[in-house]
Amino acid sequence: MADLVYRRSVEMAVEILGSHEGVAQFLGTTVDVVASWAAGTAEPPVSFVLRLVELIEQKTVNAARTATAGRSRRDEAI
Repeated sequence: MADLVYRRSVEMAVEILGSHEGVAQFLGTTVDVVASWAAGTAEPPVSFVLRLVELIEQKTVNAARTATAGRSRRDEAI
C-alpha cells in the first residue's frame, strides 16, 4: 500500500510541476530516480515524500481558495 501512496504522490507532483524533470529539480535528485519512484521500482526517502505531500497540499489549498473566491464573487453578483 505504501508503494501506491508513493507512486500517487509522485504522479500528483508531476501534474503540478509538469514533468519528472520538474520533480527532480524540486527535490534535488535525478530524473531517473523520480522515474523509478513513479514506476514503483524504488521508494523515495521519507523526507522527499514529505516535501511532495507539502507541495500537493499547498496546491490543493490554493485551488480550494480560488474556487471559493470565485463562488463568493458570483454569489455577490446575484
